[in-house]
Amino acid sequence: MAGSRESGAWANAYGGLGQSTGPRMVELPLSQLDPWRGQDGSPQPFRKYTPEKLQELVESIKTYGVLEAIHVRPHNGRFQILAGHNRCNAAALAGLKKIPAILDDVDDNTAILIMVESNLRHREKLLPSEKAHAYKMQMDALKHQGSTCGQVGHKSRDEISNDESGRQIQRYLRLNFLNPVLLDKVDAEIIGMTTGVDLSYIPAADQEVLVEVMNANGIDKISGVQARKLRRIESFTPESICEVFHIGVEDKKSAALPIKLDLSKYTSRIMLRLKRDPAFLTAMQQAMEDYIQTSGITEE
Repeated sequence: MAGSRESGAWANAYGGLGQSTGPRMVELPLSQLDPWRGQDGSPQPFRKYTPEKLQELVESIKTYGVLEAIHVRPHNGRFQILAGHNRCNAAALAGLKKIPAILDDVDDNTAILIMVESNLRHREKLLPSEKAHAYKMQMDALKHQGSTCGQVGHKSRDEISNDESGRQIQRYLRLNFLNPVLLDKVDAEIIGMTTGVDLSYIPAADQEVLVEVMNANGIDKISGVQARKLRRIESFTPESICEVFHIGVEDKKSAALPIKLDLSKYTSRIMLRLKRDPAFLTAMQQAMEDYIQTSGITEE
């Protein structure tokens, strides 16, 4: 089968690396590999490939083989995958029995850093929740290691990603304080990222009340203005939440604007024609909306 390699080929290609104490290239049976699990048994925070993308990888492996070795460590008499879960799944579907791997005997914190770093660099698109969980794991591992980050180099709190600023990473970290139901809505782009960050500052118990009110009243979206109002609520009750969403409260009628226009330069004939012209009224309405938008006028 295309892509298969004879046993020992990788060890031969890399000379005496197989006898070194550091990372070494080996070829391992897929049957001896286990997915990464945290100390509490939690799985990795990254989604599996979609069936379509996984099949693309399968076809690539059938044609070219596994082009990039997975990363593993010895664990409980077997090998734990640190990076390459999808490659392992695709290799099995492609009919391979073994896969090239970088075998690295690292501790739990370094294992987390390798796993997270690999996914942050290789994934084309990650959900906000995936980045939130990944950055949290990475930050905790860095704290446990102190100022040294093992296999992934030396990085400060604001340098745990090459592609995003420290401020943006802090915003993702805030999402870890967001209710799972609300976080799902951020992932689905029903609730915006900034709105989700604002909501994350609401205490967890109050967020549960918010979700209950939303479910009971068929509320799906939350605007940025509403999120900021919710943060300012002193007594977080279903009634106070309903007021923010104008549930059971009649909307205030727009007050008549004391606008006076200088119409003296226009004849009565022109004014009469304008009054009867629907296009003129539409243009006036659009002009007002354009001004409101460009000037940044809000409900507040």
